[in-house]
Amino acid sequence: MVLDIPHLRVVPTIRGKADSDNYGLAPDDVARAMAEDRAKGLVPFCLMPTLGTTSTTAIDPLRKLVAVAREQPEHVWVHLDGAYGGAAAVCPEYQHWLDGVEGCDSICINTHKWLLVSFDASLLWVKDRRPLIRSLALDPEYLKNEFMQSALNYKDWQVPLGRRFRALKLWFTFRRFGATGLRAHIRQSVALARQAEELMEKDGRFKLFVRARMGLVCFYVAFGGRELNEALLRRVNESGKAFLIHSVVDGVHFLRLAIGGLEVDTWHIENVVSVLSKALTELIDENPKWQRACSALTL
Repeated sequence: MVLDIPHLRVVPTIRGKADSDNYGLAPDDVARAMAEDRAKGLVPFCLMPTLGTTSTTAIDPLRKLVAVAREQPEHVWVHLDGAYGGAAAVCPEYQHWLDGVEGCDSICINTHKWLLVSFDASLLWVKDRRPLIRSLALDPEYLKNEFMQSALNYKDWQVPLGRRFRALKLWFTFRRFGATGLRAHIRQSVALARQAEELMEKDGRFKLFVRARMGLVCFYVAFGGRELNEALLRRVNESGKAFLIHSVVDGVHFLRLAIGGLEVDTWHIENVVSVLSKALTELIDENPKWQRACSALTL
């Protein structure tokens, strides 16, 4: 339930069905879900595809999903959640991920996630601001002034009346790095993620859950199941040498290495994989069960 809306439809995703080797939202599944809801007397009014999901950086097929939305009798608001992956659009080679974006009603990108801006700063673009204003405008007498009709007032675009001066830090960041610097940062993050994957595969005891396409590496220990993966996560995080978080998709518990810091370079990647490898070796040496499982892997 979101905002006391009980009819929130979560559409399951299947690996590889709509996004190669990942968990994109299949348009035919969305169309079927909307048809089922209509048969129950419900009216679909909002569809939220994602560019770079939190767990695995899945990318939904935007153009096809927009087409499904536009086939409905009533207008379905399409909001693209580009909180993480939307930042990649600064690079021409990743702009195809936004194919069909012209059909969206709104887009959100968190610049503090991958565009070097300090927390928090998000970009929201809307094709038509009038629905926001109709829903959120508040004009009591004490807020009225001579400039109301001559300037945009963002209080009418949001729930709170005020907002922090976030634009300043965006301006400084863009002035400091420029488009060239931001593109270099995105490309460096992707390259380092792929370097981490290569080192993990070279170790032989790690498996990749999905291939890195952004600055996120999803991996797990190839043996020992969830118990060993959870133990490895605790051991590494408690060491203070690195900090990772986990996720669970399709019943698989895996670890997530996020790469996006300004000063992260090859040395950091080599070091964090070394920390993971050494911690895993320690855990195996401490537990005969995992020693046997590791031996079976190498046979």
